[in-house]
Amino acid sequence: MKQASAVLGIIGILVVLFSFFCSKDLFYTYYRNKYKDLFYTYYRNKYNDRRLIKAIEKGTRLKADISVIPRTLIVEHLKSIFQPDSNQSFYHVICGEYGSGKTTLVKLAVSCGVIYVDIPSYIEDFGLAFGKALNFSFEEWISFPQLSRKLGDIYEDFNKTLWWRALKAFKRGARAYKAKYNKPAVIIYDNVDRLVHKNLEILDILQDDAKDNADDRIYIAVFISSEDTILRRMKSRSSWSRAEMPMEIGGLNKEESMKYLAEKHKITEEAEKLYELVGGHILGLTAVAHDFLLGKSIEDIGAKILLDAYDKFNSAKLLEDQKHHEAGKRVIDALLSSKEISIEKFKELFANEEEYGEVLEANVFAFHPSRNTVSFQSQSIEYYIRKRSDVFVELVNLTPDNEFNSNYASTSKS
Repeated sequence: MKQASAVLGIIGILVVLFSFFCSKDLFYTYYRNKYKDLFYTYYRNKYNDRRLIKAIEKGTRLKADISVIPRTLIVEHLKSIFQPDSNQSFYHVICGEYGSGKTTLVKLAVSCGVIYVDIPSYIEDFGLAFGKALNFSFEEWISFPQLSRKLGDIYEDFNKTLWWRALKAFKRGARAYKAKYNKPAVIIYDNVDRLVHKNLEILDILQDDAKDNADDRIYIAVFISSEDTILRRMKSRSSWSRAEMPMEIGGLNKEESMKYLAEKHKITEEAEKLYELVGGHILGLTAVAHDFLLGKSIEDIGAKILLDAYDKFNSAKLLEDQKHHEAGKRVIDALLSSKEISIEKFKELFANEEEYGEVLEANVFAFHPSRNTVSFQSQSIEYYIRKRSDVFVELVNLTPDNEFNSNYASTSKS
């Protein structure tokens, strides 16, 4: 009996010793992995921060399709926008119709301290595009245990936060940049129009953050837009108080258009006739030059222009027997007399704000935030009106004499 008790005692001691050493080993393993994990997370965060700062210092390197027509004054003005002084406290808005050359000119002006983000057509990829512009890895901030706890999150919701995480990362980098160089970093959001239909909340957050960080002199945002809807939305919000006067980029003037057609497309004899169809709109000039070089006649090219304009008038409900025909005629009459009218007068010609907004969005008329005026959207629209004068006006005598100098950067704030 005593012998059995002694054996049990020895076994008990062995069990206790085994438990002690096992628990000690588990204790050691736990803390070793914990600190190893924390060290790795710290290292990755520091590595990401260094990449962020270097990306901002270097600036986004962009390839631009350089036109044969230099627009030096605009490029120099953009460069001044992209290199703010240390106390700048406002953000910028750049506008102009599609095909006016905004993006090309902006790319030519981007340099050190400037991050360029092109908002993609598939908005769900915005976060990835944002991160790519920053050379930023999305594995930051969280350690492995934290990550394991987050695995239950819905993947779609995770993706929706990427742009916000990228913005927060940019702000960290911008603070470091400001501390080192004593001036704000700059971030450019191109094609913000793509946020207008389904993602206005993102636009609002970007605008609010632009206002807050302009106040704090941390970074300066630049929004680039081609649609009136975006501008009217931004101007209606309190964050507009920190927006600088909008810069509007127009098309080429007649002399530049002739030079563009001659040097870029080797068209000289018929250049003026092509210009009369589309004016100085670069994308329009490129399109008609392409058709002409394919052997199409001026008449056939003009017919295509008329068809495109008809579709716009139809979309705006300005054709005969359509909802806005009579109001549209009054606008056209006013514009034939003065080329531009105030936005207030334009609104007065429609029954309510919904109607005027519907017409303005159809690209028959163009809103100029730099002057707070409305004009015909393009020379193609004027060409259509000349051909359809029996429908819209009694007497039309239009000439393309109201051209905007392509080297003029118009700014105004209301």
